[in-house]
Amino acid sequence: MRIYTLLLLFCCFNLHAQYICSLPDQFNKRILLAHPTTSTIEVIETLYQQKLLNTSSIELVGIYHKDENYDYSKSASMLDTLAHLNFSLVELQDTLYADSLFCHNANSQAFQQLFNESEGIIFFGGPDIPPAIYGEKAHPATKVTDPYRHYFEASLLYHLLGGYQNNEYTPLLEENPNYLIFGICLGMQTMNVASGGTLIQDIPTELFDSEETKGLSHLDGEEVHRNFYAKMRKYEKKGLAGSHFHRVRFKDYFFPSLTKSDAELMPLINSYHHQAVENLGKGFVVGATSSDDKVIEAMFHAHYPNVFGVQFHPERSQFFHQTRKYQFAPDTEGKFLNEYLDEESMAFHVRFWQAVNNIIQEL
Repeated sequence: MRIYTLLLLFCCFNLHAQYICSLPDQFNKRILLAHPTTSTIEVIETLYQQKLLNTSSIELVGIYHKDENYDYSKSASMLDTLAHLNFSLVELQDTLYADSLFCHNANSQAFQQLFNESEGIIFFGGPDIPPAIYGEKAHPATKVTDPYRHYFEASLLYHLLGGYQNNEYTPLLEENPNYLIFGICLGMQTMNVASGGTLIQDIPTELFDSEETKGLSHLDGEEVHRNFYAKMRKYEKKGLAGSHFHRVRFKDYFFPSLTKSDAELMPLINSYHHQAVENLGKGFVVGATSSDDKVIEAMFHAHYPNVFGVQFHPERSQFFHQTRKYQFAPDTEGKFLNEYLDEESMAFHVRFWQAVNNIIQEL
């Protein structure tokens, strides 16, 4: 498995750069995937096998920063067995500083080159963002485990989209407004932070005056965004699933139009987060909320037509594979993940990925 390096070195006032190569002749476009872990690769492989993502003429490039807390040799080994995905990895090695993410920095030329050589990028889920980069102190429930992943993805997204941090900055997408940016869970939160927005750091304590570890059984199921039973000490050996299911409500035209769904549809979705978008970043519009309207569940960009994010998880491989059963509450029987969805909600998930695939094919 080839792992390329994208390296910018400053030396005696001269900038030397080793870039990723131009798109090979057998492909007609390149899509970037941030944080290309083995689980991310599994998602792409599942979508490919389900014929929801056509990669036959697309080069997929996983991008990450050298200081991330993940062993990408595992990803390289996995990709050696999946040659049909046309998937390679790129490691960025330039220095990242928390106080220079939202301005020209050592990575700026690399970001420009990645943008020039691709048609879109997808950002996936993950752990909490360091609150300092959106101007807040850490809440006791905030746990930052991989700061450099966040520095890398936030700075890249700022370069792509711009933000309130500098209204004079011209985003890279002005050169290609149809460029695809899609974020899932953390990916959506990072899009928001990078464009100058903020986050609710802990939904249970900030919105409901409750703590997951003490149990949230007094809340309606629609108010729970990840499985609090799994966070309670007395159930920690039960092997309960960490996610939860609840419905979302569309708030604008974008997502019903994207998925060819009735605007009144309230699909059941899989949710696994305790943080959420608070103040929207520059250019973003609310696309869906939780059924109680308290949590933003999707957003889209008012200016760039192919920039959008969802707080929930439409990418679960187990929606399509029936190899593992999930138990969400003590003293209940486990079921396959797709069995928790009604027919209409499952159809929504399929249409969602068909829509993403259509965008990619038309870029």
